[in-house]
Amino acid sequence: MATNPGLRALTLFQALAENPHAFDFYRALREIECAFPDKPRIGEARRPQDEPVRFGQDASLAFAPATLAAFVRGEDGRPPRLIQSFFGLLGPNGALPLHLTEFARDRMRNSGDPTLVRFLDIFHHRLIAVFYRAWARAQPAVSMDRSERDRFMLYLGAFVGLAEKRLRGRDALPDAVKLSFAGLLGRGVRNADGLVAILREFLGVPVAIQQWVAHWMALPDSLLTRLGNEAVCGLGITAVAGARVWDLQSRFRVVVGPLSFADYERFLPGGESYRKLSDWVRNYVGFEYKWDSRVMLEADQVPPLLLGYNGRLGWTSWLGTRLNEAPAADLLLAGH
Repeated sequence: MATNPGLRALTLFQALAENPHAFDFYRALREIECAFPDKPRIGEARRPQDEPVRFGQDASLAFAPATLAAFVRGEDGRPPRLIQSFFGLLGPNGALPLHLTEFARDRMRNSGDPTLVRFLDIFHHRLIAVFYRAWARAQPAVSMDRSERDRFMLYLGAFVGLAEKRLRGRDALPDAVKLSFAGLLGRGVRNADGLVAILREFLGVPVAIQQWVAHWMALPDSLLTRLGNEAVCGLGITAVAGARVWDLQSRFRVVVGPLSFADYERFLPGGESYRKLSDWVRNYVGFEYKWDSRVMLEADQVPPLLLGYNGRLGWTSWLGTRLNEAPAADLLLAGH
């Protein structure tokens, strides 16, 4: 289907006119809606002139084999008409007596007088439009056709902190991607397995979590032991010798790789995946824990060092020849 809205509408209308039976009712209306992105959605227009098509019912007593009966192109500036055969006041399933369907069809076919059918189509048009809108409002895929008004993003976003517009677009991660991980992000308990699942799926590289990484944790000034301050001088309780403590429970490490050299560069500071990795960790873990990342390079991907040609000190430069076939795992980056 053509991407230009005007050409797309012409192509769609031609296909509907040539073979309306090939289209499902919902599919046809959805494509019409997409072909006119500048107009209100079907069933939401406040004025008839804002709607791209008119809907009507086929005046027939036959049990139709398809939901759509015909598509009539508009003339003299009038909008086209889409005639359906499964919903309305006429026909074998309609609310009106059968003889009125016979009368309306006879007047239209034998006398060229569609007055009664056109009069009833005034009501059919609105009923069909609202009927379609009731169906479309419950379809996430249809709602995404106009993402700026996607109501399901609001519903699902409430589970992951994206319900309000001011909370969207706040980092390097697309909001739609966050919604795809709503099952993990919406859980009250966050664990290493959940973070690994997200990072592996999104980044497309091997990822592991190393827990309980030991480090020196600096103490804030308010917790430093001072003589005369009873709150921090309890021997064996609150007193601490020094300005830092050895901690095992508040830091973890994200191990990425082994990677090819091209992927390895993506995870270096300034690379396209470096910021995304950091944003995913903060979205999932928050700011309670400290973390860092170890990025590993496949042994056969380690480049030779040529002065003046390549190599960034501490990142992509290694001296000498590697003595084993283990991945290069000496790059450690602080988390942000």
